[in-house]
Amino acid sequence: MQGLYYAQFHQRIHGTHDPPGLLYPKPMKCKTVIITSLLLLSLLCLNTCCPEDEYQNYLNLIMTTEPKTLDPALSSDITTGILTGLMYNNLIEFGIGTDVIPGLAKSWTLSQDGTVYTFMLQDSVTFWNGDPLTTADVKYSFERLLHPDTRSPQTWLLTPIKGAREFMQGAADSVAGIRIISPKEFQLHMEEPFAPFVGFLGAPATAILSHRWQQDPKVAPMGTGPWMFDYWHADQEIKLDRNPTYFKTDVKLEGIFMNSMNEILTMAIEFEAGNLDVMAVPSSEFKYWTRSTTWEPYIHKLEELGLYYLAMNVERPPFDDVRVRQALDLAVDKEKIIKQILHNSAVPAMGAIPPGLDGYDSTRTVRRYDPERARQLLQDAGYADGCEFELWVDPGAAVSQTIEAIQHYLIAVGFEVHLIRSDWNMMRDAMRRGKTDSYWGNWWADYADAENFLAPLFHSSNAARRNRYSNPQVDQMIERLQRSLDESERIELAKQVDSILIAEVPYSFMWNPISYTVVQPTLKNYVPHLMPNANRYTDVYF
Repeated sequence: MQGLYYAQFHQRIHGTHDPPGLLYPKPMKCKTVIITSLLLLSLLCLNTCCPEDEYQNYLNLIMTTEPKTLDPALSSDITTGILTGLMYNNLIEFGIGTDVIPGLAKSWTLSQDGTVYTFMLQDSVTFWNGDPLTTADVKYSFERLLHPDTRSPQTWLLTPIKGAREFMQGAADSVAGIRIISPKEFQLHMEEPFAPFVGFLGAPATAILSHRWQQDPKVAPMGTGPWMFDYWHADQEIKLDRNPTYFKTDVKLEGIFMNSMNEILTMAIEFEAGNLDVMAVPSSEFKYWTRSTTWEPYIHKLEELGLYYLAMNVERPPFDDVRVRQALDLAVDKEKIIKQILHNSAVPAMGAIPPGLDGYDSTRTVRRYDPERARQLLQDAGYADGCEFELWVDPGAAVSQTIEAIQHYLIAVGFEVHLIRSDWNMMRDAMRRGKTDSYWGNWWADYADAENFLAPLFHSSNAARRNRYSNPQVDQMIERLQRSLDESERIELAKQVDSILIAEVPYSFMWNPISYTVVQPTLKNYVPHLMPNANRYTDVYF
């Protein structure tokens, strides 16, 4: 049977758009292969050897990378965020797009001065073991996230709360700004107005844990979410079962398998065999899937809240000269790369802010490919005989063809590009110490606000400061953006900051990704969600 699937794969490479044969039915989880020579034996024991598939009502998803942990407080990668989003709930949650909807909090209000949030919890919510949700769980979860012993990389989500920093430094036994009024009502007092804060409460790390649960959530989670943890077989699969007492809705499926898979060929074979129910369309196979009359009706397109960029260290030659940064940006034909290598799974970036967020300026003209102008700028900057630099790349990012194309364009205008392939940890350390000339990177929304693409990357107080960019005017405008509660003012401030970044070119803003997801024809009610941890698969069914 596997030989047939490999044949199908090779046919698509040579231009066949429709897979031969029938759509394969959803198989048993055991993926039994029936050998022709055993057909007679199978018929003889038909009534005893073929029990009903106990996993036929389970959803099979793909994990291209293993999650780092089961603990929401330690969530710093997309896979962990997706997994914890299935098992836990937050006070607020994201809907299909950028909209914020009630989660464990059924309502909330903000004081007129923008410094006090008052939350009311949902009624009759229980953890998987039956313990009721109370405000004590909220206080415990937030203080656990901030506590030094937890070693969370996401403490910044809660530092706007009054007293958070003192608690983190050991100067206080509790966070002064977390005030419980009753088992269902509590307040968060802020140091100062901070407009994006509600979005922080939808991030995976701010999920709510049980204060009564004594076991380590890294290995034994206890949530309120729609899917209860069963087991995790490393590099194989994670099994989750339906929570029969989920407070939001009746969950339609019996469970979820998250299958560990990182090979494109393997994913395609397993999906076409019916062993997977949802698959991100690989860019290398984009034409096959989107031109297939069989699969095209079941493909979902989504413009992601993401940004790919080439960052330049503005404190080191040659990129301490804005003309060199402008030359690099003009030298790369981004539209051609998007068309020929990415197969239109992206759009050229207009700046730091992606489409879909308030502050994105659709009227702005993207900086066009102009190799002649790039050569002139290098000459004006004193690099008529060539401009040499190192470009650091994480080899695990699977972008070799894209990077080689960028390198080709840069060499053509007079750059001498030395690729430094380094694992992410070493690369991140070098960036933080200012030792990299440039690096290839990407950024995905932690929360649905333009501020998320400005403050973490370009405010000079950012601890990482990976490309050493600093502009007092930008700092002041970002701080105003964070404090302002006037939406029209915030949109205008975001656009102004973006315009400065485009002019000063600390990054060459490359493109914003578009994802394409294909699902099995038997899967109903699937809707892609903009925020990775927002889709809880509670309404899908076969």
